[in-house]
Amino acid sequence: MKRILLYPFAGLVLGGIALALLLTTNLYTYHRLTAEAPIAELRFRQVGPQQYEASIAYGDFCQEHQFMLYGDQWRLDAQFLKWRPWANLLGFDSMYRIERLGGRYGALAEENSGQHLAHALHAPERIDLPAILSRYSGFFSPVDTLFGSSVYDTMDEGRLYRVYRGQSGLLVRKTAPAGVDSAGGGITIEINKSCGEKRGALEGVTEYAGRLNRGSADP
Repeated sequence: MKRILLYPFAGLVLGGIALALLLTTNLYTYHRLTAEAPIAELRFRQVGPQQYEASIAYGDFCQEHQFMLYGDQWRLDAQFLKWRPWANLLGFDSMYRIERLGGRYGALAEENSGQHLAHALHAPERIDLPAILSRYSGFFSPVDTLFGSSVYDTMDEGRLYRVYRGQSGLLVRKTAPAGVDSAGGGITIEINKSCGEKRGALEGVTEYAGRLNRGSADP
């Protein structure tokens, strides 16, 4: 008799646990798929008609790089490796790689006839692991798709542009004026650790392996 009475109670408990796990999983998925993080900041200085000096900070945000761009707008390209939803639940966020910065024109006629200049922001790899992973499909493959994502906006000297990565691509937000925060100070950039901080062993090995893959093993 006791066993008969315990069966419905055990069923209710298991059902409640299953429902809680389902709701938690759903919320966890939503958080993962909407997570954003800054990956680059840009500002511009006009040096001539439709000619700008672009300053971009990315990676560890410790150093700005300057490039010359032509046109009315800037464009930043990145490559994304997007995981399947079940891989997101296991903690895999979309992987990205910033690849190129260039200029573009607002008018189509100028785009077809104007001067163009683009800059590579990532050295080519000997072994492109994301491309290899994307060739395998099927339910048990954690890779959903490998795709390119771009953002563009006007080159305004009075703006600071911050580029974010999400699970599905890039987006950009701008603040004004560039170089001045709300308290009247300098540029504020959020980074994970201080510039020059000693790297961990795993991070150092990973960076060294990346240099080997690109054909350069210099310190």
